[in-house]
Amino acid sequence: MIQYKRRSAFTTPELLMTLVVFSMGILPLIVLFQTSHTTTAKAKNLMVAQSLGRSIIDEVRSYSFIGVKSDFSKFNYPWKKVSGPVVESDNTSVKYPDYYGRFETMMVTDEIKEKDANNNDVINMYSVKLTIRWSEPGKPDQTLGFGTLVVNNEAK
Repeated sequence: MIQYKRRSAFTTPELLMTLVVFSMGILPLIVLFQTSHTTTAKAKNLMVAQSLGRSIIDEVRSYSFIGVKSDFSKFNYPWKKVSGPVVESDNTSVKYPDYYGRFETMMVTDEIKEKDANNNDVINMYSVKLTIRWSEPGKPDQTLGFGTLVVNNEAK
């Protein structure tokens, strides 16, 4: 008579139950990583928009009142993509990274007039408003606004 040696192993139902329990434990971790990735992407976009806005506003301030007045049209433009050289007039300038291509900027500059001693309108400052727009998957377009006043220091 042949005797079979009994082996100890997992049965199919035991393996299936182990997989179900393991999946229940892994699912929250997958959701956590997905949420973390989305939050990180939003934070990166906001950081890039803030950096871009501060840089552009600082450039506007560096022009001073005379510079803005002499090249007024440069400080008024509709939506345009952020690309090309950082300093537009210099082709050898560092170029914006490809990632910045998802951002658009719009600038609106208004003249602020005051009355002088002879009751004439005189432009003594410009109000510059910059808006940065970008899109994120599954969300409406995100915007961030900046502004500054460029004042004529020599007027008074």
